[in-house]
Amino acid sequence: MRFIALLFCASTAFAQSGGTITGAVLNLPGDAVPNAPVQATNAGTSAVYKAESSGKGQYTLTQLPPGTYEVSVALTGYNPFIQKNVTVTGAKVLHLDIHLIDYQLDTLGDGKEFRIDLLSAHPTPAGPTPHTAEGKPDLSGVWYAQRPVDPGKPEPLPWVEALLRERAANNSKDAPGARCLTRGILAAGALFPYKLVQTPTLLVMLFEDDIPSHRQVFLDGRSHPKDPNPSWMGHSIGHWEGDVLVVDTVGFNDRSWLDPQGHPHTEKMRVIERIRRPDLGHLEIEFTIDDPAAYAKPWIIKKVADLDPGDDVGEYVCENNNDPEHMVGK
Repeated sequence: MRFIALLFCASTAFAQSGGTITGAVLNLPGDAVPNAPVQATNAGTSAVYKAESSGKGQYTLTQLPPGTYEVSVALTGYNPFIQKNVTVTGAKVLHLDIHLIDYQLDTLGDGKEFRIDLLSAHPTPAGPTPHTAEGKPDLSGVWYAQRPVDPGKPEPLPWVEALLRERAANNSKDAPGARCLTRGILAAGALFPYKLVQTPTLLVMLFEDDIPSHRQVFLDGRSHPKDPNPSWMGHSIGHWEGDVLVVDTVGFNDRSWLDPQGHPHTEKMRVIERIRRPDLGHLEIEFTIDDPAAYAKPWIIKKVADLDPGDDVGEYVCENNNDPEHMVGK
């Protein structure tokens, strides 16, 4: 009995040693946001603790070991929320209200609905993976914009971190798209529908966007040029590894941004794409960004795309040349 009592006391003391983070999840006007997934990640152990906001927007994370945490919320319809260096000490209660900003800043317009559609899965026809006459998976079709599954965690070198801070301070006013410049390889197929046309020796990618509007992936066994002319989309060659098409792209210029946050790259960047069609209605795409002049190790990004059999790519014209002088920065 005494042993059991000691165990009970020890377990009670351990339970009381955990800290608590609690508060409300609110939108920009201050209204409660229900069903928001709140996550706290321990910076030292990488342990993850989760809670969901109630109908009144309240959330509570309990039994948190002392340490430093990153509190985050990823909810469709709102910009991602991340607050780093949240300190939990002992059995204390820390109050932290989370303020989410929706895609349209709670103003009128279709921006919010557009972003929600980009990040949401679409109904797709069921069926097995189609194959070509040569027995390879056929990637052909019109596809909805690619949805991010795992953005990865880039490890930028110091000069990249400094540039990211500068671009954030300037509200990204120098983003290439603000001046009708192309947005680069990771933006290809990320906003609007795109079409893949596959032949035995060539995969053609047609984009309803300005990135530019097409890519060619050579499947005929050729190599990269020895001295490629640097370009926005680079030079792409591909080969099959089982049912996965592996696309190797080099020869980039250094003018595009890798994401809306403004992660840069150099002309040394190499991008490996692994494209798989697991069934009729879906594509899985894994990007590996290898740029040792900008990042400490390769950065892996995973996306998916849904088949859009009732659509086709349209004409896209950038007519934003009158706006750059209105972009606000330092």
